[in-house]
Amino acid sequence: MPTPPGQPWAWNRSSGTGTTMKMPFMITGENTMAFRRGDVVLVPFPYTDLTAAKTRPAVIVSSGRYHAIRSEFLLAFVTSRIAPAHPLLDYVLRDWQQAGLLKPSLVRPKIAAITESLVVYRIGALSARDLREVDQRLRVALALP
Repeated sequence: MPTPPGQPWAWNRSSGTGTTMKMPFMITGENTMAFRRGDVVLVPFPYTDLTAAKTRPAVIVSSGRYHAIRSEFLLAFVTSRIAPAHPLLDYVLRDWQQAGLLKPSLVRPKIAAITESLVVYRIGALSARDLREVDQRLRVALALP
């Protein structure tokens, strides 16, 4: 699969290991870009058992106020494996191409804290509509009003 214009990365299928990231150049992690809530970024997202991490897209769900205090982000998991999606918790992105994703994807309220220096690349940003829907799923998952 060729790399899409404007995106220095592409998804690759490895035999038996699932989807992996392929990048034609190295990014140091030093980035002067100010990341914001709703940005879709590539990060080493930890497995739930914390034995390893996989470089994958994730959505920044923490606020600017949080970022002013901490040098990390709270991120929600993004996957292109849409089935089975739980309607109360998982949100299938309507504007996935605008978010810079290569395939239809969903956001799952699986949250990780990742230091800013581990962000590999900013892919894009969620639309206002998609971010509102992700917020609603987070409220359900965290029992917030």
